[in-house]
Amino acid sequence: MTTPTEWTPPEVEAGPAPGVDFGSPGARLIAYVVDIIIQFGVSTLLFIASVILGAIFLPLGLIAGLAGFAFLFVYFPYYWQKSGQTPGMKMLSIKVVRDRDGGPVSWGQAILRLLGYWVSGFVFYLGYIWIFIDKRKRGWHDLIAGTIVVEADKA
Repeated sequence: MTTPTEWTPPEVEAGPAPGVDFGSPGARLIAYVVDIIIQFGVSTLLFIASVILGAIFLPLGLIAGLAGFAFLFVYFPYYWQKSGQTPGMKMLSIKVVRDRDGGPVSWGQAILRLLGYWVSGFVFYLGYIWIFIDKRKRGWHDLIAGTIVVEADKA
């Protein structure tokens, strides 16, 4: 006959570093929605300006239109490499960092992460849903770019 063993609770899942926690999926989603609203507002204003300026002087309209188009592609990578936080991420106190050492994200990683956003959404948003499956709460965009999202106030 065996003796009963003492029950031990499961270990708490460790974050990426001592004292650092992963960014929650809910915070990541809300931050993304905030950033999309900002992107939509600014790019809409730039495209309206391009129509008005194009009616006055075509080259100015083209410049404003190109600025609106460029803004859509530069928004996320710019903030990720600058501070690790878009305005939406800053609002929710989460930050994107390099997965291997917690350092700042490079331009190359930021661009890869943006491309990873498109890949993540391409197949029924499975790349985003992966955040719930991965132990380290990484989506496909994080895996592609070698990044991870952590709580900013603890990083």
